[in-house]
Amino acid sequence: MNPLLLTFDLEEFEKAGDKGFDIGYNGGRVVQKLLEKTGVHATFFVTARFYLRYPDFVAELSECHEIAFHGLDHHDDYQVLSEDEAVQKLTKGKTHIEKGLNLNIEGFRAPRMRPPSYAVLKKTGFVYSSSLHPTYVPGRYNQMTAPRSPFVREGVLEIPVSVAPLVRLPFSWVWFRQLGVTYAKAIASMVNHSSDYLCIYFHPWEFISLQGYGLAHSRNTGKKMEFALEKFLNWLSSKTTPMQMGEFAKKYYERIRKGHDKSSVL
Repeated sequence: MNPLLLTFDLEEFEKAGDKGFDIGYNGGRVVQKLLEKTGVHATFFVTARFYLRYPDFVAELSECHEIAFHGLDHHDDYQVLSEDEAVQKLTKGKTHIEKGLNLNIEGFRAPRMRPPSYAVLKKTGFVYSSSLHPTYVPGRYNQMTAPRSPFVREGVLEIPVSVAPLVRLPFSWVWFRQLGVTYAKAIASMVNHSSDYLCIYFHPWEFISLQGYGLAHSRNTGKKMEFALEKFLNWLSSKTTPMQMGEFAKKYYERIRKGHDKSSVL
């Protein structure tokens, strides 16, 4: 069975200002219990600012799940920062979490999928990135021609978020909430037949009711989101094998070293 790379971007809900950190934390607790219930081990991409607010909670998560890095501050845009600024922010935030948890962070996902260069990621010690969503998101990015499969560039493995083949329909995050479990099952089935892994992402703040913050952000949040993801994960349990992204990256590099995936090194 294909690996299931279930990931969460652990951050504040920015629309709520400073209260957004509490929303992210409370949602994280919901996700933690849901993962315990379904027996799925996931990867959490955590901002340094969130970690500094809730170090004990992130330490709890690290006992069962992989902790990866989501930037120093969620509002940082690594595509407009200079290389030196990006290296400084990444190093500062990564070091905070590594020292606090006494672990080595290998993975990175950029806020809003806007990463620095792979040279910067390599320089700051990342083994893999999952900052590529190969689809079109109006007002954010157009990655319709980007690879859907993992590749290595400048010594860093990029693991793209999964989208439907050919038409590139997304089914993580807001698309999962807005279009529902039946839609997600259909896309996941297509991906499972056309790819050797399934990578999806969500935000813990989606598991808290966000009424009052606009329909796009609030629709199907809270309990509805919790029940929907539980149903989806139970359906996936017979079709995929949960795997943390660091383990997937390690296995992928082993395949490259054995010569099975030379074409993926760019």
